Amino acid sequence: MRRLFCLGLIAMLPLFAAGCGDRSLILTVDVLSFLDPADVSQSYGPIPGGLSAVTVDVASQEVSLLPGVEDVTDIASASLKIGASFDNTTGSASVHLLIYITSADSADVFSSVPIADVPVSLTPGAVTNVSTEISSDALAQAMVQDKVKIGLRISFDTTGSLSPVQGTETITKLLATVITKKKL
Repeated sequence: MRRLFCLGLIAMLPLFAAGCGDRSLILTVDVLSFLDPADVSQSYGPIPGGLSAVTVDVASQEVSLLPGVEDVTDIASASLKIGASFDNTTGSASVHLLIYITSADSADVFSSVPIADVPVSLTPGAVTNVSTEISSDALAQAMVQDKVKIGLRISFDTTGSLSPVQGTETITKLLATVITKKKL
């Protein structure tokens, strides 16, 4: 019986080795869980109608995401799934949800180019849910730093609104997938 088990195990080894493939390391990181819960959902407004650019900084903090990964692997790709909900009570606006991820030695996370720019259209008395997925080399490089700064900003354009814009935004998803390969 024991011999049969060992022979079966030996016969399955090539199948297990085939699963190793190109020696990729796939990491899924719930970036949202690294943010302060107080920054995940915030009220905005009242923002007067008729303004073309009002920004609200939702979050800005330094976190350790994947320390040491860059030392032993090369980055193949990275993607970020983004989700947000806007419970807009009054007014209408064109909105841009901006996501920033930079190395921790950056002076100000908001002085860099955003990793993502998600357009949102807000109408009075409506909940608007948005989701998207982005990938870029800048995201890949940022995700494997020992420490990064994460910033979330909302930019409102209320030029078409006669009444003030007011409501609550909630970030529902920031899920990164990083694919790396073993350094040779």
